[in-house]
Amino acid sequence: MDIKQGDIGLLMALDALLEHESVSAAAAQLGISQPAMSAQLKRLRQLFNDPLLTPSGRRLVATSRARRLKTDLRRNLQELDALVRENNAFDPATARNTFRLVGTDYVHALLGPQLEERMRRLAPNARLAFLAFEPKTLWMSLENDTVDLALATGMSLPDAMSRTALAEQFCVIMRRDHPLSGEELTLEAFCAARHVLVSPEGGGFVGAADKALARHGLKRQVSVSLPSFLLAPALVAQSDALCLIPRRLAERYKDIVVSHRPPLNVPGFDVTMLWHPRRQNDPAHMWFRGEVGALTKSV
Repeated sequence: MDIKQGDIGLLMALDALLEHESVSAAAAQLGISQPAMSAQLKRLRQLFNDPLLTPSGRRLVATSRARRLKTDLRRNLQELDALVRENNAFDPATARNTFRLVGTDYVHALLGPQLEERMRRLAPNARLAFLAFEPKTLWMSLENDTVDLALATGMSLPDAMSRTALAEQFCVIMRRDHPLSGEELTLEAFCAARHVLVSPEGGGFVGAADKALARHGLKRQVSVSLPSFLLAPALVAQSDALCLIPRRLAERYKDIVVSHRPPLNVPGFDVTMLWHPRRQNDPAHMWFRGEVGALTKSV
C-alpha cells in the first residue's frame, strides 16, 4: 500500500491520533465512530509498516517513528489546507468561520466592542474569540492555527508577518475633582502625589515613568500596583492617586477621570499586528486582518 491508494482523510486521521494518542479522542475530533478510527489506524500501520501507537500501561503512546512524523505531517496538512483556502472565495455575509484574536486586556477593551459590532454587521454567522496574550506560546499558537491574529507589544517574532497597528502614548489620569485637575500638572506636583502603577507582569512598583524620573535625579511614590490597565480608572476615581495609562483608554473613562499630559517625557509603545506567513493569502484571513486593521486606524 502507498499513499496513492490512500486519501487525505487518512493523513488527517493520523494527525488526530498523534495529537491525542487516543483512538476515541481522535474519533471525536474528526466526528467519526471509534470502530471507524480503529480501521483507519489499521490502514495507517500497514502504510507506514509501523505500529504508530503502542500500549503503555492503560494508554497508547506514539512510537519513535510516529513522533518523527508528527511535526512534518501537521505542517504539510496546514499548507495543503492553506492552498485550498486560497483558491476559495470568501463571502463574509455567509461565512461561518471562527476568528481568534490574541491581545492584552488593553487591546480587548479598546477594540472589542467595535470589532464585535463590525463582525455582527458584516459577518453575522461568524464567531469571534478574544484570547489572552501569552508571549511564550504565541508563535506556537500562530503556527498551529489556534490563533489567527495577534495584537502585541514588544514581541520579536522574526518568522511572523507583521505591521504596526497602533502607536500609543501615555497620559496621567486623576479623579475629576482632584485638587490638581483644574491646573497644569507640574513635575513637582507629579512627584509629590501618590501613584498607582500598572505592572502587567504583576506586583511591580517601578515603571517607565520611574526610569524617566531617575534620569533627572527624581523619584515618585508608588503606593499601589495593579496587574491591568482596566482596573486603574475606577480606583483612581475614588482616591487622590495619579496613574499613567494609554491615552486612548483614558478617553473611554472620561466620565469618571480627567487626563493630563505627563510633565516629563514617558515613552509610549506600538501595538503590532502579527500573523503566520502561511495565512498571508488566505481570503478569510485577509478579510479579517483588513477589518481589524481598519478599526485600529479609526480608534
